[in-house]
Amino acid sequence: MSRASAALLAALALTAANAAKPLVIDDSIYVEFARQALAHPGDPYGFEVYWYRTPEPAIGFGWVPPVLSYWLAGAIALFGEHPFAWKLSLFPFALALTGSLAFLLGRWARPLAMPGLFLLALGPAVLPSLNLMLDVPALALGLLGYALFVRAGESRDARLALLSGLALGLAMQTKYSAVVYPALVFVHAAVYRRPREAAVALVAAAGLFMGWEAFLVARYEESHFLAGLERLRTLEILPAVARADAEMPGSAALYWTICLFSLLGGTALFAGLLAGVALGAGRTLMSGAALAAAAAFAAIPWLPRPPIFAAEAFFARLAAYNPELFLFVPLGLFVAAGIGAVALRGLRSAAEDRRANRVLAAWLALETAGYFLISPYPAVRRVIGLGVVATLIAARAASLRATEPDARAGVRIAVAFGLLLSALYFGADLADARARQALAARIVARLPELGADVPRETLWYNGHWELQFYLEQAGMRPVIAGRSQLRPQDWLILSESTAAPPLSFPADRFRQQDELVAVSASPWSTIPLYYDGPVPLRRQPETQARARIFRVTRDWVSHLQSSPPR
Repeated sequence: MSRASAALLAALALTAANAAKPLVIDDSIYVEFARQALAHPGDPYGFEVYWYRTPEPAIGFGWVPPVLSYWLAGAIALFGEHPFAWKLSLFPFALALTGSLAFLLGRWARPLAMPGLFLLALGPAVLPSLNLMLDVPALALGLLGYALFVRAGESRDARLALLSGLALGLAMQTKYSAVVYPALVFVHAAVYRRPREAAVALVAAAGLFMGWEAFLVARYEESHFLAGLERLRTLEILPAVARADAEMPGSAALYWTICLFSLLGGTALFAGLLAGVALGAGRTLMSGAALAAAAAFAAIPWLPRPPIFAAEAFFARLAAYNPELFLFVPLGLFVAAGIGAVALRGLRSAAEDRRANRVLAAWLALETAGYFLISPYPAVRRVIGLGVVATLIAARAASLRATEPDARAGVRIAVAFGLLLSALYFGADLADARARQALAARIVARLPELGADVPRETLWYNGHWELQFYLEQAGMRPVIAGRSQLRPQDWLILSESTAAPPLSFPADRFRQQDELVAVSASPWSTIPLYYDGPVPLRRQPETQARARIFRVTRDWVSHLQSSPPR
């Protein structure tokens, strides 16, 4: 099979798997921006965002650049309200990702280009992460821009450099963290001495990026990018970390470091195994390492339910509520040590292509800096690029042993382990997503059984993430703090969420009618910590989500307070 055919096959597999999964986590907010872009193409931020129960101007929301919004707007225009079709429309992004990976692996790790492509494109950091979210499309465009620049530098082609710059500009206007890739182009140009092509690419990228921001300033008197920077500076999404850092300086850096090792250990372990091959590990050692890692993942459903011990100090509570850290952090240290050793050996190499090793080492440093400086909170999506370059480094070094039987066996072990791990992650993610979707469907079906006159009575919900999309699709209204006025005989759906301040519901104004729970079929769970947390995989909790159905008995105006009714 050619690399082009492999890239096409991997893109089709990634798209199809993603389309089979219901909407999860942040998908609903990107749908809202897409609907606005469709209804008002020249006014993409001229509305209020309902998120975390308090609407705010979309221009100040700060983390939804326009590229994916307009793309999804086109999908909605073509296919209507069909999330399955919206996800199929992301195939060009998947192909840009797999094609770019195939090109870069072919340049730097040709003997392992094919297995490396499938490990990355269908790996545990990418396969569950596509959804309708920004991260994988931004990665795809960033890698496309970089791959085009590599080719432009090789052929001294200014037109390819221009295309590279446009792709890089689109990447940054897909997700601002893609700024890593223009920086990578700058490093590559410095190492390979390609100033003309770099000037063309970087000027084009900056022109596209700043041109859009200038349009926004003219339209709204505010830059969405600068609003995002301000939001990142002031956002206390992890108040417990901030408090710990105030009491003991350095706590925040330690927390981010622990999470980095945990996320890498959970999703990039195959890169560490490839590094082991590169460092001379034989078949027996590789088999033992893979079996030990597999045992760690198999043990997750048997871990005690958190908290595993009583604790008050921040890091003790972190360990008590996330016992998976005791498995993932050592695995992450193994990955980091292996990749670090391989990268250092490459920098000391006297080979003629040592420049490539320098570029890859710089890329590793850029991705690491991006994780610490740009990410608002730890999540697997924050380390996808880091996993990509780690795998490139390990595959490049392991390629030097491609003719050795022991090395070939080690590569097969790493590839098999990586693909099995990806299947585990995707299976858990799919089961969790379907359980949450089923909860929304059960709510909608249960209301008429409880006596709700759905067409005539007002149905309110208080929820977040995918529940927001499914309940609004069923015609329910969100409870907006300080605005919503609930009347007697209205219905209220109250879902549990740790992602937003709870609303106060006085018990004397509501009568509970039922309580429904979502239960996932998988012993492992990804939602929500894979998307927003220190560990990528955890023991399945007793319930994935919970919702209570209330009947309103007296007039009530919503407001934020400390706790919902018990």
